[in-house]
Amino acid sequence: MLPQPNLSFTLPSIHDNTKLDCRVYHPPCSGQPPGTRDISWRYHAAVVAHPYAPLGGSYDDPVVHLIAGTLLRHDFVVATFNFRGASSYSHTSWTSKPERADYMSVAGFLVYYVHHLHLPRDAPITAIDDAPLPACLLLAGYSYGAMVTLQLPPLESFLVQFASPATHTAMADIRLRAQHLAEQQVLIMSAPPSSPRKSLGMRVGGDEDMSPQKPRNKPRAHSLDREERIRRGVKDILARTKLIHRKRNHSNPEHSEEAEHEPCLENIGNLIKFRIAYLLVSPPLGVVTNLATMSFSNPLSSWSSWSRKRKGGHSSARNHESDTRREESEAERKLVKNTTLAIYGDQDGFLALKKMRDWALQLVNSEGSRFRYVEVPGAGHFWVEDGVAHKLSEAVSSFAAGLSGS
Repeated sequence: MLPQPNLSFTLPSIHDNTKLDCRVYHPPCSGQPPGTRDISWRYHAAVVAHPYAPLGGSYDDPVVHLIAGTLLRHDFVVATFNFRGASSYSHTSWTSKPERADYMSVAGFLVYYVHHLHLPRDAPITAIDDAPLPACLLLAGYSYGAMVTLQLPPLESFLVQFASPATHTAMADIRLRAQHLAEQQVLIMSAPPSSPRKSLGMRVGGDEDMSPQKPRNKPRAHSLDREERIRRGVKDILARTKLIHRKRNHSNPEHSEEAEHEPCLENIGNLIKFRIAYLLVSPPLGVVTNLATMSFSNPLSSWSSWSRKRKGGHSSARNHESDTRREESEAERKLVKNTTLAIYGDQDGFLALKKMRDWALQLVNSEGSRFRYVEVPGAGHFWVEDGVAHKLSEAVSSFAAGLSGS
């Protein structure tokens, strides 16, 4: 069972600014801010994504809680979140492209949040960089969340969007929120044990009620004032942040010669560098996706292709297929290049078992592969069969221990 989150808040999606409900949990060893005399917390972090929202998936899912709780015990800071469609803010897409952006928004937040939880400003930044195991960022998902995790581009390719964003963008808002919330948490962790600040913790923007039975469309009566506080905090940080100005790119030819400049956040040169790892629990492959060809597009992709051709969009269709193949190739390479574990049950009705086994063996046998898999006998997709939840927890625990050195 997960404890109460250290943070509950909202983030804008980099896809379209849709609000995403997020939670962050700190491991017990982070109770005090690490310093040069206390480097027990290596700043390992993880994102865990939930199952398909239209079928009831959310960050309250019990398997998500099991994975997150296991990672906490191995000293990971864990972020969970609701995809669009798991709240009243928006609806689930057909393509999963917006959901990928939702995931990237949370991952980008977590990178900058952990960076600002780094050593105190007067301590040498090399204290963590010289640790035996550099900080690990684990990108994880269960069911549909695992499928979206599979589709993610490599971390470095989407972190570029956060490097020096214009101040009016979602990327800048996410960076500033990460800094504000991290600074608040450092104050809380630095407070004496008897301090009211330490005992109360901090929740911003999200729901305090952790009950899974709470209706999703219920108005958040307590969140507006917290959201206003975080906006004020972001505004304060922006006021004391050095900005750079770049010429704005206009898509409208009429404005192409205007010398407009927009303020942008500076790139953080010493941004914390993570080892990347992936955890895929019950990815629904081979049934709702084309596992044999590593195609992670939506089930209606063939209909969409036929529709484009009927409308004369042959060139558009070819470009789309080329982009899709490139994305699939990147997705496959990242699983081989980085430490990856796939866990699934042999009674899972949401995957084609033979294709899953063939695909897993293909990745394992790739040259220099870091991909591994665990097949749990008797386990179905929802991990409710007798004893299988414990086996899942053991597999995640063993994997996390290897990543964190715990």
